[in-house]
Amino acid sequence: MKKNELLTLARLRLLVGYLGEQGEYKLWPSSFFSTSSSAFLTPVVGKTTFLAQYYGVKEAAIKVHDNHIGVGRGVYHLFRLPEALEQAIHNLLYETHIVEQLKSDLSNVPNAIELLNCYKDVKVKSAIGPIRMGGLEDISNIDIWDVVAKHYRNSFKTKDLVYPFFSEGQ
Repeated sequence: MKKNELLTLARLRLLVGYLGEQGEYKLWPSSFFSTSSSAFLTPVVGKTTFLAQYYGVKEAAIKVHDNHIGVGRGVYHLFRLPEALEQAIHNLLYETHIVEQLKSDLSNVPNAIELLNCYKDVKVKSAIGPIRMGGLEDISNIDIWDVVAKHYRNSFKTKDLVYPFFSEGQ
């Protein structure tokens, strides 16, 4: 994936991760992006506080998604991607200007919702629970992530939880 596509994917992961632990949504039992979390983490991890928050919310979301989708070889979702993509996103999050941009995306819930609404508005069928988005080859298609974003947007609106995933086979 190109750098701008990786940034789009990282932003989507962070927006959904952030919203998933906030107030009315509470999809996973964490609060890594709360002010108290930041105050706690900063003296411990210093300059890498944002990375600690990112990985904390990512792990919380992985557990919830894996519990609903299942874990297996060739099963991926927004919070569990193939290793090459995970590594590329990790490297991206060491660029200071990108981290600052992503931090501002998570300044508050209305801002995060607005940014989630910036993904292409595609038509999707209403869904609840796990929903297969495609095969492994589809993960690197940046356009499919607009569909994933739409499913999460609908989920946040209706409170009908969805877990978009990719897997081998049908």
